[in-house]
Amino acid sequence: MFKPGTKQGVLLSTVAGAALVGAFAPFYLWPIAFISPAILFWCCHQARVTQTFLYGFVFGLGMFSAGVSWVYISLHTYGGMPLWMGGIAVFGFASLLAFFSGLVMALAAWLGKPGSAIRLLLFVPAWVMAEWLRSWMLTGFPWLELGYSQTPTWLFGLAPVGGVYLVSFAAVAVSAMLVLIAFYPAYRLRCAALLLIWLGAFWGVNKLGWTEPVGDQLGVGLVQANVSINEKWQPEFRTELIETLRGLSAGLAQQHEVDLLLWPETALPLFVKQTDTQFWRTVKPAGVALLTGLMEAPQAGQIYNAAALVCDDQPQVYRKRHLVPFGEYLPLRFLFGWVLDYLNLPMSDFSAGEGAQPLSCGERINIGLSICYEDAFASEYRYWVGDATVLVNISEDAWFGDSLAPHQRVQMAQMRARELGRPMLRAANSGPSVVIDELGHVLSSTGQFQAATLFDRVQPQTGDTLYKRWGNWLVWSCVLILAVAGFQKRRARNS
Repeated sequence: MFKPGTKQGVLLSTVAGAALVGAFAPFYLWPIAFISPAILFWCCHQARVTQTFLYGFVFGLGMFSAGVSWVYISLHTYGGMPLWMGGIAVFGFASLLAFFSGLVMALAAWLGKPGSAIRLLLFVPAWVMAEWLRSWMLTGFPWLELGYSQTPTWLFGLAPVGGVYLVSFAAVAVSAMLVLIAFYPAYRLRCAALLLIWLGAFWGVNKLGWTEPVGDQLGVGLVQANVSINEKWQPEFRTELIETLRGLSAGLAQQHEVDLLLWPETALPLFVKQTDTQFWRTVKPAGVALLTGLMEAPQAGQIYNAAALVCDDQPQVYRKRHLVPFGEYLPLRFLFGWVLDYLNLPMSDFSAGEGAQPLSCGERINIGLSICYEDAFASEYRYWVGDATVLVNISEDAWFGDSLAPHQRVQMAQMRARELGRPMLRAANSGPSVVIDELGHVLSSTGQFQAATLFDRVQPQTGDTLYKRWGNWLVWSCVLILAVAGFQKRRARNS
């Protein structure tokens, strides 16, 4: 089998990593999700361990430099970070994320002999390990996990069984099989047969039902005000903004039978203590439950990015738990405090909410809420939703401009809906706002950068999927596979 040189391997791996972004929303070129990892695996298959680290690193660098370049918009355009500093920050961020790819690829290469089928197959659990490590280390950034690219395919049906990581595992397993079929004639027949069996199994899993309807359908209304971030926080625009939200909501309630009305993250540039019974009676249609983003400051030194669910006149408050580092709080303040002082970044000193925070209105409305990118953390979200029958995410995606981020986030919302077997409602200030059913299918959506409303009906669901009950069993299986491989290597050395 042809073995690429180091320069060729670096070039191929970098290009393959950057191309992988095309497999995700808004491009949906999902076959790339099989081809790009296959190229990386081929480059690493016969390489030295140090080369394998390099190939894995530049693959990740290409993927994250292309796929999360929108971080620059938040830092420079809205955060006020200088051009040069924003560029360095994005490159450093992409390099940090890419490090995990290089690390686990090198681990798999060290465990398996160069050129062996075992090494090639070990790249599969190693890939999942890299995604898992990125999801929690240094507060976590679970972006561009390969499973998200498979929302249009049969592999999506694996989400209720093992979450996004099982979908990722299946996708990279196909990649490894493609390399075996292409370069190892002895494995071609067996791999081809196994792929056909897998396809049948994936099709069958898609037909299974994991949850069941509870109660009547809910009429849900989503309001997308498309208010400029700069204007939102100016006191002179506050009355106009609230009137815009009230007017859009009233029109929606007049045209449809709305049970639950959603406004986006920080839709109200107010603190909870600035509202009262009369305020809520004024802004929300009568007989409709309203969930809106706002802020809460229960005492000096504490400010929460929050949401309020108003059923009658008194709000139930949810406090955002998983904050955005450098965006909503400053990690290692003793080390990076000068950055906050120098840039004067807006809204960068929030407190984090704690514990379960259920929101409900009577027996019909039981919400599992997330704010902004909280819904990206699947492991946390499955605990937080509790017995919720409907999932809700409210977000302010204007921070990312006209970039890939809002579309990638919709795909994540689809995955959470499928994993947990619940409908997901996503209200975003600048769009897209979407209604997703319990199978992860988008029922309706708005465009971006326009004031709009959206109405649909969803069926609340109860019961547990296997993923909700067992969590990341697939991740621990991957850890076990790599541990067994390490034990075998050690035993072989000692014999």
